[in-house]
Amino acid sequence: MVKTILITGATDGIGKHLAKKLASEGHQVILHGRNPQKLELALQEVRAVSLRGRVSSYLADFSKLDDVYRFAEEIKRDFQSIDVLFNNAGLYGGKERKASAENIELTFMLSVLVPYILTTELSPLLEKAPDGRIINISSYMHHFAKVKDLDFGFENNYNLGLAYNNSKLYTIWMTRYLAREFFLSGSSITVNSYHPGLISTNLGSDSSDEKTKKSLFRRLMKSFSKNLDEGIKTGYYLTLSEEVTGLTGYYFDEKKVKFVSEKGYHFEKAKNLITYCNDKIELFQNKSTIS
Repeated sequence: MVKTILITGATDGIGKHLAKKLASEGHQVILHGRNPQKLELALQEVRAVSLRGRVSSYLADFSKLDDVYRFAEEIKRDFQSIDVLFNNAGLYGGKERKASAENIELTFMLSVLVPYILTTELSPLLEKAPDGRIINISSYMHHFAKVKDLDFGFENNYNLGLAYNNSKLYTIWMTRYLAREFFLSGSSITVNSYHPGLISTNLGSDSSDEKTKKSLFRRLMKSFSKNLDEGIKTGYYLTLSEEVTGLTGYYFDEKKVKFVSEKGYHFEKAKNLITYCNDKIELFQNKSTIS
């Protein structure tokens, strides 16, 4: 069965490689990117291998909420339904905290808030699919998160590793919360997260911090990383496999449900996370109304 699959962050690494594989099998693929030149190049590459040529692209800078909502509106305008929302866009930030106009730290924004917004905005399109799926990128690094204080925006205590690790843990919290909400509402939409493995990508290459680009972590990552064929296996599995039909709220690694760190987790904290997201959305919407 041909699927319509939206992949954010599809101009590099996992996103582009997965898009090429899916398109080569005849699926309709929707690419997202923030760099117009890279997006056009990705579009050409994916179309070149596409079995049916059903590939489209949309430009949006997800560090700006205006762009996130415009992107969602364009998808709703152009598609009656989608089968899979693959939230792949991410950021490995720099030494200094960087934030949006609403003071949302950008690692959190790309990992948590944007997937949350796209899930809520595009769920009507996913409801129209017989097996609507949402897939969020997390990481094994969530096990190293520190959540003594729920400083979701890293306003009081920012460092690069903390922002990345905690955001990946919060991705899992959000996934579990949304899975529960869809289930209780009677929806058939499933929401899962996964660890793609240690993969050498361009994540972090846009940082203005040269130390980040040249860090020991990044050099080790390139030395021990998987290749992209191995790196997309679990994402591809979650996108299409009948084995995961109906499974929701889980964290996967190597195509298997894996143990999730329960650091500081309970449902009330997940609700606090969603409240934080909704507060930032309300702040943005109020500013937009005034302007």
